[in-house]
Amino acid sequence: MRFISVLFRLISFLHTYNLHQKLTGYKNIFYTLWIRNFLGRVGEHSIICKPCDLQGGGQNNVSIGDYTTIGCHSILGCWTKYGKQEFPNVSITIGNHCSIGEHNHITACNKITIGDGLLTGRYVLISDNSHGSLCEKESMIEPLKRDLKSKGEVVIGNNVWLGDKVTILAGVHIGNNVIVAANAVVTKNVPDNCVVAGVPAKIIKKLE
Repeated sequence: MRFISVLFRLISFLHTYNLHQKLTGYKNIFYTLWIRNFLGRVGEHSIICKPCDLQGGGQNNVSIGDYTTIGCHSILGCWTKYGKQEFPNVSITIGNHCSIGEHNHITACNKITIGDGLLTGRYVLISDNSHGSLCEKESMIEPLKRDLKSKGEVVIGNNVWLGDKVTILAGVHIGNNVIVAANAVVTKNVPDNCVVAGVPAKIIKKLE
């Protein structure tokens, strides 16, 4: 065990952390050059980090702007079909200069539009749909077998900051320059220039 520890200590002098970061960056560039062929649009200087899971069959309806980064282990679910359902007009649009954190999940069967300058933490969910609705009849069906239901499109404005583990639910419109605190669940529209927090999220401060 001591020999292995010394060996990796020596290797660390050759393969430094900074070198590792550079190599990872190059790998993500090559990965982006490959995966962009399965998406509708990936803008200039945008990076999709490995791995990214494309779900739902609607990859061609996903558009990513310029200078945007999609963090590793993210999921882009653009559902054109689910069971017997079809969603021909589904789309996901992400603006310019956005930074989507690791393990983010963006899923649409309707429409999700994200403006410029979005910053998200890790494990953020942005969804315009759910499995079934809140009725007793559907509760008797396995959740995975329920129809996808959408209460409306999701729209996120410019310069929005979503903290770690934020959830944005269907039908929500978030204005410009909004901060959503970590762990918040946004169920209603949020106006420009404010901070929201909680479950469900409420305005706790207006930005002046």
